Amino acid sequence: MPAGRGQKSAVALAVATAAALLLHARAWRFVCDDAYISFRYAWNLAQHGALEYNLGERVEGYTNFLWVVVLALGTCLGALPEALAPWLTQLGALAGAAATVVLVRALRGASGWTPADLIPAMLLAAAPEYVVWAHGGLETSWAAASTIAAMAATASGRWRAAGLATALAGLTRPDAVLPIGVFVATWSIGHVLGGRRDRLPSLREAAMAAALAGGPLLGHLLWRWTYYGEWLPNTWAIKQHGRLLRDTFGVAYVTAWASALRLVWLAPLALLLRARHAALALPIAAVLAYAWSVGGDFMAYGRFLMVATALTAGAVGWLLVEAGERLLGPRGPATATGVGIALAAVLGVMSRERLLKDRATPTGWLDGRWEGVTAMDRFARERVAAGTWFKEHVPEDIVISVGAAGALPYASRLRAVDVYGLVDRWPREVEVRPQVKARPGHQLMAPQAVILARDPDLFCHVGHVGPKRPSPAAAQGRGFGRDMVWACAEPGAVADPREPGGVLEVGYYCCLRRRGRPVGPFVDEVAP
Repeated sequence: MPAGRGQKSAVALAVATAAALLLHARAWRFVCDDAYISFRYAWNLAQHGALEYNLGERVEGYTNFLWVVVLALGTCLGALPEALAPWLTQLGALAGAAATVVLVRALRGASGWTPADLIPAMLLAAAPEYVVWAHGGLETSWAAASTIAAMAATASGRWRAAGLATALAGLTRPDAVLPIGVFVATWSIGHVLGGRRDRLPSLREAAMAAALAGGPLLGHLLWRWTYYGEWLPNTWAIKQHGRLLRDTFGVAYVTAWASALRLVWLAPLALLLRARHAALALPIAAVLAYAWSVGGDFMAYGRFLMVATALTAGAVGWLLVEAGERLLGPRGPATATGVGIALAAVLGVMSRERLLKDRATPTGWLDGRWEGVTAMDRFARERVAAGTWFKEHVPEDIVISVGAAGALPYASRLRAVDVYGLVDRWPREVEVRPQVKARPGHQLMAPQAVILARDPDLFCHVGHVGPKRPSPAAAQGRGFGRDMVWACAEPGAVADPREPGGVLEVGYYCCLRRRGRPVGPFVDEVAP
């Protein structure tokens, strides 16, 4: 194909791929409850100048510092976090796909643009393990994009950009530094062993890149110590117990990811792997090993493995082009492009089937283990509706206990006791035994004595949501004594364009309340 014609075809295919990615992502759009934890930190930073979950309590219950700061800046400019985050996550997914294409081109040493260069992006546009996280409200897509951008800058010899991208990735999500480090080490060793030392940075360039990468990360570490009094985020007190889930959730998480991408059908491409491909293979292995080591996750679609998904697509695209060139010579890239389009189409068909299955599961678990997009989205929207009702009907100085620390506390603006300890300091102060069979991130439960000592006005972590009020006997059987009664918010039918008919039927959202302790409109009934 003539160079000019090939570049025009590549541009047209790039535009079509970007549009397909965004349209596919829109089909999965949602905001999960965990995202509202970051939203609450961002709101408090913007409105009160405090990077705190409960004002006056310095607990680092997030692992996405830069994401929270960006959302707080948007809040200052008038864009609420829940409105801004979905737009940013979509841009992050586009940026990550583009960075993957640039990375593979740099590793191949390609010159001039051809449609074959876009095979990785086409595969990503069709894979739910990538496009799902173009929504959700979490930092996942931007962490992946900056991680892959750091690799691409390294492979292209842009050392300052590599250092800056590494810092951005680490500030967005600390574990992003792991695959970057593995990539840089593998890429450098490969050039040394291959006699291509001229591609390596000079001592000055390496020092500059290290300073640009390490300076912000070290500064943030010192700031964390001075602000929170801890070297590690509070979430580490929870996630460190994920090692107990390695043989259950951890293994299942990695194997479910591999199965969803149908990697077994791509096994023949593994015969083409050579030492030069280690720059992608080893970071993929590092990401998989890390996800396994922390016990995986309970959310479907491989959130912790988004970088591995992108690098796998990059490796497939690279191997297809090399196979085409080896077998067909000059016609090889065009043939590889056709194969790439066919693979993307197959992934797209399977994605539709998976979407329909997800939509048919608005509550409960996919395959008995994973929380799907539809269930996560409905869970959060119900609690936004309940939290909005609480904000309008109860005093702003009451305290609630929660298990899900995201949407309900964010929408209600009420102080919250987190019984799972993600945004609460109690796991560092109380010795508890982690639950081996619990979901990842939910292995610690505050002892009843700890919850009672915090004296919440409403016990919402043992609450009820449904179309009917629960029975009075159910309130007394939740483990907090016979003096408990229900305090039920009544959001009822809430306007919601995401629901069929435009209405979300929440019904009642009920928490426990001590008898004889009025909380806003919730008071004891007076006998005639």
